Amino acid sequence: MNQVEVTYFIVFAIIILFSPFFPTHLLLLLDSIVARIAAILLLLYLISIGPTVGIMGLMAFSLLYLERNRRKVKIAAKKIDLMDFSKPDHATVEEAGKPQRTVPVNEFDKPVHTETSAIPQDDTCDITNFEPVAPTINEKGVLATIYPLNKGAPESGSASDELFEQLGFGHVDGVETMGDS
Repeated sequence: MNQVEVTYFIVFAIIILFSPFFPTHLLLLLDSIVARIAAILLLLYLISIGPTVGIMGLMAFSLLYLERNRRKVKIAAKKIDLMDFSKPDHATVEEAGKPQRTVPVNEFDKPVHTETSAIPQDDTCDITNFEPVAPTINEKGVLATIYPLNKGAPESGSASDELFEQLGFGHVDGVETMGDS
């Protein structure tokens, strides 16, 4: 190591040792683009002087950025501590029995019989209150479709066989299937 490298080595060793004592506002200046470009140019110059000086300069800048990040985290932790993110504790048995006083709650309106028909009945399980179902509920008929299956009888179910045969699905001439009569 020559005399110039020793001088840089001592300067960067002092910067490394005293980086925790630098003021925070000075370390936060490292966030600017001008400081970043200046740091890169200074590192390139230090590498041209010698490898030891370049490594010491890189270590000094690394520790300055490390200290800056530590201070930023410390500031953020203080801000988070000021905000109340904690959940409130559960109420004890004595507290649960007391009404809440922080939020005023209006009493519920009582329903008026003339305004609503959905008020609860006194005896909801009255088996005499049954309306029988009409006897025609199970009498279902086939409705006409959107296209007539058979022009003679659009409601007939046997017309689907003719439709399938016309479309090419169904019986093959000369072949008898089970169930055909």
